[in-house]
Amino acid sequence: MARSYIITIASEKGGVGKTTLATNLAIYLRALAEDLPVTLFSFDNHFTVDQMFRFTKVVENHHIGEVFTGVNPVELVRDGQYGVNYIPSSRTLFETQNQVQGIDHLARIISQSALQGIVIIDTSPTLDIYTRNALYTADRVIVPIKDAPSLENCRNLASFLQQQQRPKAVLKLLPCLIDTRIHFDGPFRNSYQLLKAYAINRGYRCFDGFIAKSPKVESLSTNPEGKIYPVITHGRQTDVHLQLTHLARQVYLDYLEQGPTRLNEVANDLYEQQESFLKGYNTRVEKIHPTCLACGISHPETGVWPNAWFVENESGQLSGFIEENCLFDMLLTDCYPELSGKDPKKLLQEILLDSTGSTLLLLQKTPIDEQRVQIALFRLDPQGEKISGRQRSVKKHKRFQMRGKPGVLNIFELIDQESTSRQQCLLLRPAGNQPLKMLHHHNYLEWKTIFDRVQIDLQLEAATAETQ
Repeated sequence: MARSYIITIASEKGGVGKTTLATNLAIYLRALAEDLPVTLFSFDNHFTVDQMFRFTKVVENHHIGEVFTGVNPVELVRDGQYGVNYIPSSRTLFETQNQVQGIDHLARIISQSALQGIVIIDTSPTLDIYTRNALYTADRVIVPIKDAPSLENCRNLASFLQQQQRPKAVLKLLPCLIDTRIHFDGPFRNSYQLLKAYAINRGYRCFDGFIAKSPKVESLSTNPEGKIYPVITHGRQTDVHLQLTHLARQVYLDYLEQGPTRLNEVANDLYEQQESFLKGYNTRVEKIHPTCLACGISHPETGVWPNAWFVENESGQLSGFIEENCLFDMLLTDCYPELSGKDPKKLLQEILLDSTGSTLLLLQKTPIDEQRVQIALFRLDPQGEKISGRQRSVKKHKRFQMRGKPGVLNIFELIDQESTSRQQCLLLRPAGNQPLKMLHHHNYLEWKTIFDRVQIDLQLEAATAETQ
């Protein structure tokens, strides 16, 4: 599968020419290789990309932020002027940052999409979640620098790449907005030579050449028509035209020599991760008890239940499902014998369940002496904090089994009898009519995180009780 070569234009300092560089580089690359797909989008809150490449003034309903909501990036790509494709910009990126699921979210999405050729990402002058995603995804990070402060700001970008175990060579500096009228005495005759020397001294790589400051180029975004013109059409008589041509050739050669290595790495990691997730899922399925833990009836062959609860003990020795009707019959018999009337099960549901279906139930068994045990039932919130509960002391031989109905102790007795734990507990969670989904990696990881938190709280409670 052919994947995209990603170029990220980044700098934590504003006013260094990032967007001008991104938009014009896209056009020059397209002019250099007419068969090369070039796609451009921006994580900055402005619409320069749209203004330059959009054919009409009609504002798009879709935008780059939708990439993080599950929309295929290919569906968001629009044909643009000068042969450059683009994804429409968004004014609401700051408000929707919570949609981004980690710094690798963009890389995972694009690596699984059909985007090809070169993708250029313009970023905001902050190291926010979008910029970090763009850096993580990049085969090449181009950092425009125009002075010493913008050079010093490269440190955070380089540190981020290092934290992600990316080679520093991914980052390459480009002196921009250089005033060629300024000359110095000594070994460095102009700003370009001075900045390049400083950059190399700090261990950075630099492109060959620079982009000069040009009043003509700056004027291309200010005109009565309200358009933004590219250098290739309205600035050919400037030095910047030759400089951008030279830069595009260097970038294109990088692309030909390296190819989309980053997205291939991400795709391979995703494949290995999915294989690991599948192996873990199959292992968890194999551990599931073959019957309903309450009534002993085998699981439906279709895997679809009327409604089920997932049950597991603290060590993972017992893992299985209870059909919801069986569970409430058991709890009515064993824990809430006082409930009666026309529909006691409905009353119990009102006591134990909330409207979101995210209730957790914790069952505990604690020995009192040789003849009696204490059974406790607690309702927990989605984070595992106790909301309400009750405790009952019973004789072991009764096993909480009345009128032929299964009881709580029947389930505890399914746990390995060699368990040395004095106090045993079971955590129950609604799993719907397709309970095996609870065993999928992310669902089960969330479950284990909650259960671990519950066990820590139980240990703290036990320690506090012993000291009193």
